[in-house]
Amino acid sequence: MPRDVFRFINELDAETVDRIAARLEFRATDSGYVAFRDAYFAKLSLTSAPRVLALGCGTGVEVRALRQRPEFNGEIVGVDQSPRLIEEARRLTAEEGLDHDVEYRVGDAHHLDLPDESFDVVLAHTLVSHVTAPLGVLREARRVVKRYGIVAIFDGDYASLTFSHSDPDLAKRVEETLLALLINNPRVMRDMPRLLRDAGLELIESTPHIYAEIGSGSFFANVPESYATILKSSGLLPEDEVEHWRMELAQSVVEGTFFGASNYYTYLARRAAEATT
Repeated sequence: MPRDVFRFINELDAETVDRIAARLEFRATDSGYVAFRDAYFAKLSLTSAPRVLALGCGTGVEVRALRQRPEFNGEIVGVDQSPRLIEEARRLTAEEGLDHDVEYRVGDAHHLDLPDESFDVVLAHTLVSHVTAPLGVLREARRVVKRYGIVAIFDGDYASLTFSHSDPDLAKRVEETLLALLINNPRVMRDMPRLLRDAGLELIESTPHIYAEIGSGSFFANVPESYATILKSSGLLPEDEVEHWRMELAQSVVEGTFFGASNYYTYLARRAAEATT
C-alpha cells in the first residue's frame, strides 16, 4: 500500500530524504510560490508577534524567510518530525546568519511538547496535507496559540495537481500514483472550513491561489525530476513508463509546450475566546 513519504520520512533512506530536502529548498527559489507565502506573511501582524511557531518546518525555509522580514523581531520555534531535516534546518539557518532567536525541535505536530497559549502566531505551511490527523494538528495549533492569536495554514489542493502529456492514460496513472506516494490528504484544503470550526478556530479569511506553468516550466517541471526515483522504486508503475513520463515533460519544457498546474489555499484563523477544545 503506498504511503506518503513525508508522513513516513523517518523510515526513508538518507538519499531519499536528501532529495526531499532539495525539493523543499527549490520551492523557495520560485518567485510565484514565494509570492503566495509572502502575501500571507504580510497579514500576520508580525510587529506585535513576540513568538511564532512553525509546524512541519522541514529545512527551515519559512523560518528563515520570517527571520529576514524587517518588521519581525520576535522568537521563532520550528518543529519537524524528521531529525535529518531539523539538522539541515539548523545548518542552513546558521550558515545564513539567521539563527538568532531561532530554535529548532524534533517533534510531532499531533502532540506538541509545548505549553498552552504560548505563541502569537502558529504556521502550518504545506503540513496538513501530509499528517495522519489534520483535525488533531489543528487542535494542537489552537491549544498552543494565544487567545486571539493567529493560526495560518497554507497548502495545496493536490487533488487538482495535473500535467499535460501526449498519453492521457499514462498521465492519469502517474499522477494518481504520485499523489498516493506524496500526499496523505490531497483534498484536505477543501475540508478546511469545517476542520477549523471543529478545532475551535474561527476563520478570519481565506485566499485561493491558482498556480499554472504554461509553455515554460520550473516549479512544476521540477516535480518529475525530484520524485521520478521515488515513483520508480515504489514498484507501483513500470519504470519505463515513469521514465517516459519524465522525459516527455522535460522535453516539453525545451519545446515550450509544458503544462503543469495545481490549486493552493491560504487560511487565516483565530483562537476564539468562546471556543472549547
